Amino acid sequence: MIILEILGVILLAFILLNVILYFVEPSLIAITFSLVLRIFKKNPPIVDVDEFFPQHKILKDNWRVIQEELIEVLKNENDIPKFHEVDKIQRFISDKDKSAWRVFMFKAYDNWQDANCAKAPKTTALLKQVPGITTAMFSIIGPRKHIPPHNGFYKGVWRYHLGLIIPKEGECYIIDGGQRYDWKEGEDVLFDDTFQHAVWNKTNETRVVLFCDVFRTDLPKIFQPMNRWVYGLREKSKRLKNVLKNAEVQVDLDPEEIEKPLAKQA
Repeated sequence: MIILEILGVILLAFILLNVILYFVEPSLIAITFSLVLRIFKKNPPIVDVDEFFPQHKILKDNWRVIQEELIEVLKNENDIPKFHEVDKIQRFISDKDKSAWRVFMFKAYDNWQDANCAKAPKTTALLKQVPGITTAMFSIIGPRKHIPPHNGFYKGVWRYHLGLIIPKEGECYIIDGGQRYDWKEGEDVLFDDTFQHAVWNKTNETRVVLFCDVFRTDLPKIFQPMNRWVYGLREKSKRLKNVLKNAEVQVDLDPEEIEKPLAKQA
């Protein structure tokens, strides 16, 4: 009886906490929801991409197309914002050394960045063919860049990386939950970023991956609609509005330069 009373008090406190969060900062409910998911859903740090994200083939099969648009985007690399300039909360992992971590956003928390998408139309078209993508970007880390250990806070999505420009010599890898993955051009990986993870680029070259978050479809059915609802609460976040504003690359690419890779594909 005492155990049931204790559980009842815990449940009431949990509900009250989420009500308070809803009126203070709705997006924070994602943290409490993730704690519940941790109880009901266990998985290894790195999972089988074919099993849990079969739609990845649309992106992987066209990685050369994406790479060509990326190369054009990188001609204005210094105008692409650093991650902590887009999202201030990322400063502790992004702004730790002289080498930059830049992000070219296509989609941020389920909101398309139209100005950026126009700079890489073929990549955008491919991304829009893949259901469940909530965030998509070119993740660009400079030479000798180290992203220190950190944890993602939302377990309702998988993290996807597709190698686009990977250093030819030296080590460039991520360790997630104790498992190491070395990026390769044209190869992809799917992992749970709520495990502690860190990145090392121990080379003198830049590394770029297509970075996406995708809704998990392996959760218990009762959590599927709740997952999308909780994620949608981010749209009410003041932080998200600032992210969307800061993510836009202000410098336009030369239209002739954009047409060159498109002509090669014709």
